[in-house]
Amino acid sequence: MSIDAHGTRFEYLETPGTRPIVLVHGVGLDQSIWGAILADFAGRSTLTYDLLGHGDTDKRLGAQTFHPFIGQLRALLEELQIEEMVLVGFSLGGQVAKHFASSYPNIVSALVLISTTYQRTSEERSAMSLRVQQAKDGDQQGLEVSALQRWFNPEFLAAHPDVERQITARLQKNDPARFLESYELLSNAEDHHLDYGSFAMPTLIITGDGDPGSTPRMVQEMGLAMPKAQTEIIQGAKHLGIIEHHRRFSGPINNFLAKSGL
Repeated sequence: MSIDAHGTRFEYLETPGTRPIVLVHGVGLDQSIWGAILADFAGRSTLTYDLLGHGDTDKRLGAQTFHPFIGQLRALLEELQIEEMVLVGFSLGGQVAKHFASSYPNIVSALVLISTTYQRTSEERSAMSLRVQQAKDGDQQGLEVSALQRWFNPEFLAAHPDVERQITARLQKNDPARFLESYELLSNAEDHHLDYGSFAMPTLIITGDGDPGSTPRMVQEMGLAMPKAQTEIIQGAKHLGIIEHHRRFSGPINNFLAKSGL
């Protein structure tokens, strides 16, 4: 694990001659969530990092805008001299990836959006707002319980108590104020405009059929809004399917990259 000049904690596994896959994690988590799926990208360069206010990156977001996240990733890429990449974002990371790709389209050879929201209904936004209020009220235990229910199938957690311990420990270590900054931004993602019709890079949008936060309806509608997008719905997966069913997610991603000549 390394740290860049701006305080971002990252891990860059470079395979010479390959275009890096840069993976951006979700809210309240850190780069360790990619541990299971990274092995599925063997033979490719991969870059993971902790977002502002997350994990071992101490610098906080500091504003209700995606611009600090965009600047963080741009600075990291410049330090590592990465000029082209495949950008993969999960949940909040998907929002970061969309905004980055909109700002720097020439750097993003292909875009993969996993479990990412799009034009939530008023009911879906209200449900998110209630969880934000839980965070403001300090109901840490309630947030943890509901998160695990949304993120994993119960049978998986029963068979993998180590994963439950890992995710719970990460949530408990979060600084409440830093977490809330990013959680509020995610809850209001629709208020930060993007021109979806302008995305010219090949794009894969993927979610689980049991994901209440990024529903198949959202994925299908977002796919229709982006000129070069294709969609994939993973059966049996909830929000953190990249851990529980990582091969079901990495398979379509690898196929997508191969068909895109990447």
